[in-house]
Order: sequence, then C-alpha cells, then structure tokens
Amino acid sequence: MTRRDPPRDRAQADAVSRRHHQRAHPLRRRPDRSGGLAGRCGHPTTATATAAPAPSGDPSGDPSASSATLAPPASGTTPATVATPAQGSAPATAADAPGLALAAYDAATGTAVLAPATTGPRSLSAQAAPADGSSADAASAVKPGQLIDSPPTPAAPHGALVAVTGVQPTADGKVAVTTRPATLPELLGGTSASLRSAVSPGSFEVHPQLGGVQVTTDLGATAGQGSVSGSLGLSADANVPLPDGSSLKLSGSVSLRPAIDFSYQGGAGLIDPQQARIGFTLGAHADWRVSAGLTGSTTPIRIPLATYSASPVVMVGALPVVINLAFTLSADVSADGTVTIDAEQAYDGQWGVHSDYVKGPGWTTTTDPGSSTVSPLHLDLRGSASARAGLLAEGSIALYDTVGVKASIEPYLRAAVNGSVVLDGTGGGSGTGAGSGSGPAVNGTAALYGGLDINGALMARIAILGTPILSADLPFLAFHREWPLTSVSVGQPPAPLVNWPALSAGLFDDNRSAYLKTRPDWDPKALKASCPDGTRLIGLSHGGDNGLCTDVTRANPWDADHTYVVDHGGTYVSTDWAPGYAKAQCPAGSVLTGYSRNGRTMGALCAKSAAPLGTSTRTLWFDKGDNRPAGAAGGDFSYGFAKGQCADDEVAAGLAYTQPWWQLWAARPYALLCQKLA
Repeated sequence: MTRRDPPRDRAQADAVSRRHHQRAHPLRRRPDRSGGLAGRCGHPTTATATAAPAPSGDPSGDPSASSATLAPPASGTTPATVATPAQGSAPATAADAPGLALAAYDAATGTAVLAPATTGPRSLSAQAAPADGSSADAASAVKPGQLIDSPPTPAAPHGALVAVTGVQPTADGKVAVTTRPATLPELLGGTSASLRSAVSPGSFEVHPQLGGVQVTTDLGATAGQGSVSGSLGLSADANVPLPDGSSLKLSGSVSLRPAIDFSYQGGAGLIDPQQARIGFTLGAHADWRVSAGLTGSTTPIRIPLATYSASPVVMVGALPVVINLAFTLSADVSADGTVTIDAEQAYDGQWGVHSDYVKGPGWTTTTDPGSSTVSPLHLDLRGSASARAGLLAEGSIALYDTVGVKASIEPYLRAAVNGSVVLDGTGGGSGTGAGSGSGPAVNGTAALYGGLDINGALMARIAILGTPILSADLPFLAFHREWPLTSVSVGQPPAPLVNWPALSAGLFDDNRSAYLKTRPDWDPKALKASCPDGTRLIGLSHGGDNGLCTDVTRANPWDADHTYVVDHGGTYVSTDWAPGYAKAQCPAGSVLTGYSRNGRTMGALCAKSAAPLGTSTRTLWFDKGDNRPAGAAGGDFSYGFAKGQCADDEVAAGLAYTQPWWQLWAARPYALLCQKLA
C-alpha cells in the first residue's frame, strides 16, 4: 500500500441506548429451592455476632472486646454519636452531648451542620431549649478533636465518620462544624469485633430498571421483630429491543439473600489495625427464560433489571459502624453465529468475596465460589452458533462512603449447536424424546455447559480502615469454571460451526481466554481483551475498544504449550508498514489474540501459532470508515464506529495506533497488519 498522510479524525457518535417499558405481568414462581446462606460460605440466615479473639500483637494482652450486633432499622433521624477519640486500646467514649444528627454534610469541603434529632432517647425535642433560642448546650457539647459517628441520614446517606476541627454555634439549636475524615482505629481503638449476618430485606431500597419488572420482598414470619430470614425477589416479563431491530423476551423470577462479613482487631491507639475484613455473600435462586432470534455475532447484551441498596449499621458496643451494600442485577445474553433460542434455566447457590488485612503482609483478596448449580429446564435452540444466557450480579460493599470491595458473579448456561436441539429437563410430559425428560432431541450436534464467572477488586480508597493506602486497586484472581452438562451428535451436521465472538474493553477487561484467566495479568493496569481459546483476533474498531475474534478457516491456532508474548513498543517490527504511527506487532510465527490500552499506548497479545504461517502481508487502514471484506461475517461488532477486519484466510499480526486529536488521552488503532495463513 502506498504511504498515506496522517489521517484526520472526527468524533464517532455513541450508539443511543433505548429502554422500552412494558406493562408488568404476574408470573408463576417455582418453589424456592435455595439453601439459604448455609453451606460453604458459612453465613447464617439470622443475625449473629461474636467478639473476635484478642489480637496477639496488643501490648496489654487484654484489649477491649465488644460485641457486634446489627442495629434494627431506624425510624426518624437517628442521632449521631459525638465521642472522644480512642486512647490506647480503649475505644472512643461517647460525650455527654444532646441528641444531634447530621442535617447537612459536604464531604468535599468537610463542612457539616448538626441539628436536634427527631427521635432517639436523647433527642433535643424532649429537652427544654434555652429561653433566648440559642444553641449554647449543643455548641458546648461539641468540641474540636471529637469524633462525629453518624448513621445514615438524608444529608449523609452513607453515614459519616469525621473528626471535628472547628465549631460555630448557629440559631435554632444547630451547630456548624468543620471536619476532616477519621478512621476506624480512632473510633474503635484496640476493640476486637466480628459480624457475619444476613441483611433484612426490609432494609433495602429496590429500583426496577426495566419495564415489566415487579419487585417482591419476603420479610419472613417474624419480620416485625427484626427477622432477617426473608429474601429479596423480582419477577419479569419484558421485551427488550436489540441493536439489529429485533427483540429479546425475558421472563422468570429471582430470589436473593444478601449478607455482610465484617471483622476488626484493633492495634494500639491510632496505629493501623492488626486485622480487618470486609466482604459480602449472596445466596440466590432463579428460574429464568430467554427467547430471541440472534443473527450474526451478538456482542454481550447487558440488560439491567433492578438495583438494590442498603446501609445496615453494625453496633460495636455503643459505637455504630456503617456498612453500605449495593447490587445491580442484569440479564446477560450473547451469541456467535445465527440462532433462534428459547432457553429456561434454574440457578441455585451462594457465593462470597472478601478482602482481608493482616498487619505486616497487608491486603489479600479472596473469592469463594461456594456451591452453585446451573440446570437447563427447557431448551429449544436452532441454527449454527454458540449462545450464552446468564444472570449477572454486580455488587459493592463500603464502609461509610469509602468503597471497599466490588465484585461480579455470573452463573450462565451455554449451548453450542449445529442443527437443532430440543430439551425438557423438567421431566414432564409423556412419550419419548424431549417431552418426557429422557434426553434432548437432536438433529446435528449439540453441547450444553454450565458456567460461573467471578471478578472483582479491593478498591484503593479503603483508607477509613486506617491501613496503608494501596497505589492501585487489588484485583481478585478471576474465577472461571465451565462444566459440560451433555453433549450429543445425531445425523449429519448441516454445516461447519464457525465462531465470531466480539470483545469489548471500553470500561472493564474482557478476557475470554480460559487459559489466561489462570495466569498472572498479562498487561497490568491496562484495559485489555483476549479472544476465547481456539480463536484469533481478526478485527478492531477505531473509535471504541472493541474487537472481533474467529476460528474461520483455521481453528485452535495456539500451540500446545500456550506460548505467548505481549509487545508494546514495536520490538518485532522489521518493516515500517504504517509510517508515522506507533506499532505493536507479533514476532514471526505468532498471531494476534488480544489487545490492550493504557492511556496513550497499546499492546498486542501474541500467541505462538501451532502451524506455519504465510509470508504475504498487507496494511489494512480503517480510520476513515469500515474496511472489511465483502459479505464479511461477524456482524457489526462495534456499532457506530469504523472497523477493520482481515480476510477469512488471514490472521492479524500487528496493530498501528496513535492519539486522535479529539481524544488526546487515549490511543486508538488506525490499521491492522494482515498476514496470510499458510
């Protein structure tokens, strides 16, 4: 190709997301088979608490130990605790202050206003105000150096833990204060406390995100007495528009049992604690059905169903510690190829994630996949594709307003079919074949898999625990497990099955390689994507962070030893195939199977080829518009952006990139180096 002048870019318009609201319909619900939060996660379905053993590093050998309990839901505005900071191993001591609550709070500036609480045993509403209307009693009770430990209020929905730096009385019994952030060691001192407890469904705010979703709450038989034996549920019956103009139907029910896991073993005075833990678990049962006609390559479609949020308060002795729990539940559907799908599946299980701090070694993160089962209840799949349907739960847990842990789990059902398969796993009906539950009726080949993906990270901003600040988020070791449910072959397959999985790494990593998920991060601190094992990268988009993989013409290109390298600086460039642009290129005999972006640089993930490659190469530019083979398969893998795609008998061996004038903070690919297969 002749040399080109550096291209001029124009901003690409993002695809407009659409939300259609449908009238909700009540659904039948299968009996709840969830095992609650027992099992491997070990979390009871009722609130329990124990005092943790004394930290071995405590100099006195007898630190203060306080019981930890889950406070009942508050009515009205709960007063804040005004306290003198911890001294030595003793926790903070509550001051003799009137009942004051946060009426205004600006975390950015640290300014706050305390006003008489509307409820509580020491509310100013039950006291006689000074005759002149001043706030002398409140102002004299709040002093610089004290702590304000506030449960959630309208002014501070996540609660607040701050130290007072200045006090200014105002009218009407209010007090204006300036503050700085405080830490749990300042509040709890050498206290040791531990709590593993389910969270009452009545504590959650639930907001449907899709028309046709109904929220249900089972508070349990003794909900009025603080029972946490109930569950959060939703049912759905909705049609969701797809980017190609078709629609997808979702129906079914979900039941969730969230729980929190918190422990703390203090050190001496304001020194960082000996041990701390923060995490959450989620027990779930779901019966879910997805019906759709999917054409070409359908990138993962994430359909938010509902958001959940709660702010339970853990009482460590007389001191409140605010924990904020949030979830988003989504349906996740994708397919490679052309297929019509009508799949119903059941999920039962519980899982957990937590991060632990031990003085000395520091932070570690742990994923507990618990016990999870995914069962196909009904399946009618026709075409030539691999289709996947799952329920994605994305959750976070925070202490006050500092996020501690974020994690996501997706139990899913994947079916690969070349022909048709009909399955009724409920065992209903009569006769033989699929209707009797005796096995799937197959014309061609089919394979069914259950799977579980867990990802997450300890967030770097968990400074409120008083531990050394992390320089970056500490990710969990990604958990991925897929297990075969059944595999059958009957008759002659109608056509070879070709996979066209699409990648998206705009906000999060999209690592599809099962092998690489068991290895260290192949490009730390960068957004990255890798093709599923058995496929290679064949396309990239210019404006987005999307890619296209395939096994067309040649499957399983990776050598048996899974040899790979990552190139950022053009180490293996022998000829300048894209003058004026930075390049990341694979060494001879390797193919591109992934890509990464870290600000203004990009990286190439290169897998050593199992078979010899051809020597013919060409530069494929796609910065000014789509540059794809005529009738290219794989679908629109990056809607709204220019795309480049090598031919079916080629592999991608390198990418050229620079920073567009309209996006100087991010590198974007401009060209691919396409190389012939042998």
